[in-house]
Amino acid sequence: MEKSKQENCDDLYELARDYARAEAELGVQHWVFIEFTKNTGDGSSERIFSYDLPREVYERRRWVIRWREAALVCRFPRANVSRFCSYYDRRLGNDVRLTDDLRRLVAAKAQVTRARRKLEEYVAWNRANNLFFDEDTDEELARFRTKLVRKIAGVEAAEERMRRKIEEYENTLPAAQKGVV
Repeated sequence: MEKSKQENCDDLYELARDYARAEAELGVQHWVFIEFTKNTGDGSSERIFSYDLPREVYERRRWVIRWREAALVCRFPRANVSRFCSYYDRRLGNDVRLTDDLRRLVAAKAQVTRARRKLEEYVAWNRANNLFFDEDTDEELARFRTKLVRKIAGVEAAEERMRRKIEEYENTLPAAQKGVV
């Protein structure tokens, strides 16, 4: 019986594991910057408190953030107190261009991991079920392998570009911030 076209939960979990593995290989450090602001009345806003935390701490201790927000609402009852969260990689700071490049690179690495797994599944299935299967002469397998080699080369080039961008970013930071990033 043919497998349905609709993805099941196992596929999504597998994709999430691929993303997590790619992020671990790239050394991504998940952090969150939380900022509380209040409206000043003239249309602008003023920062009244901020946190800079690892994402794991934020996920486990959300009640602290909610408590802080409630305390600030009580402290400034007439002002509209707002909370803003910004997720970022600690090494890159809040630079949107670098963060977007990193997300694309993580997605590409996850695609390569998934393609390798599909290749292994295809070869294993054909070895078990196809009497006339030969890895060297299978045209579909050869095309897939050439595409995979091109994709791997592209990912490696993107990794190198990302390393250079990170080095350039770290070189442009003021001396006071270099120890933080």
